[in-house]
Amino acid sequence: MIDFFTATSWTIRILELAIVLNILYLFKQHRLALFFGGQSNLNSTDDHTMHSCFIAALTVMVFHFVSSHLSQYILTIEMSKLELRQFFYFSMFSCSVAFSATLFFLHTIRGCTFSKVARICLYLAIAQAALQMMQFVMRGMLDNSTLSPFYSVAVVLLNIASLGVIAVYPLTIVSKIRKEEI
Repeated sequence: MIDFFTATSWTIRILELAIVLNILYLFKQHRLALFFGGQSNLNSTDDHTMHSCFIAALTVMVFHFVSSHLSQYILTIEMSKLELRQFFYFSMFSCSVAFSATLFFLHTIRGCTFSKVARICLYLAIAQAALQMMQFVMRGMLDNSTLSPFYSVAVVLLNIASLGVIAVYPLTIVSKIRKEEI
């Protein structure tokens, strides 16, 4: 079962990278603006959507990469079992909260509105943070594994949902391009 979760995690990370690279490829002329642009690059609703979706995709990719490596590192730390569980689940909760804050502040700094994609990513992160906190209490504080099977599946499903959400925007752009070619 652990091999399945590891394979799924790697697959999701690779697909997230592909989505970010796809967005950069689709908007070659805006590549620098996507990374370093500001309010002056946002002239239309489409520009706001493009920047917001890019911010969401990049943030999802970076935080998924960081949190998965952080979780693997935490598991190698030598401490008592209960303390390690508490540290692990609180760290994962902190990563979800940091993701939400980063997504919000990058939109604020950039001056762009939240696209539907970014909002759904934010909602999924809040759901993941709530799940992490429930697991912290159940497994870390109460030493109860009742929630563990649900937790394992839910984390994977939330990550797949995030992947699906950030994939929607580039797929709609590609389908529009294909329709224009026909």
